[in-house]
Amino acid sequence: MSTAEAQDSGATDALASVTYYRACVGAWRAPLAMRVTDPAALRDAGMRWLDRVSLRLLAAWPRWLGRPVVETTVAFEAPREVLHTTTARWLGLRLDRSVERFTLDPDGRRFTVHGGMTGHGTIDELATRGEYHLRWRGVELVQRTMRDGDLVSVRQEGPGFTGALELVRQPDRRAASR
Repeated sequence: MSTAEAQDSGATDALASVTYYRACVGAWRAPLAMRVTDPAALRDAGMRWLDRVSLRLLAAWPRWLGRPVVETTVAFEAPREVLHTTTARWLGLRLDRSVERFTLDPDGRRFTVHGGMTGHGTIDELATRGEYHLRWRGVELVQRTMRDGDLVSVRQEGPGFTGALELVRQPDRRAASR
């Protein structure tokens, strides 16, 4: 590694966004809680009919039928590129899957999102909170996260709906099998 590459690597390590996502590397899981807050706004949002129906079903789903669960993974593919996957499941059946790549800006706070969802966001200077402005199912979605050790709280707001997750880090299965 050249001196310039070493200096760039050291500078990259100090970025808030890199610190945030390095702390999130691994697998996470949480029950999904959705709520329709304004049926008219959801109806007029521009989301496809089937997506609106699915969201309404998730919001009204009785707990005794089993709660849908979100599983997500975070991994670095390059010094400033993060691979993020999200899978929604119900009773072990896959309901939805999304894969995104986050490109971390050299400024240390901003990032762009490409893949199943697109958009941009920022990480705070303490590397504990994120704010995402995403395009999801044809509508704008604002997602706010707060990282605290092995817990990431997620709050989502879209036109006529909200979502909440308390993601808990999952044990590394590879380490457990050694």
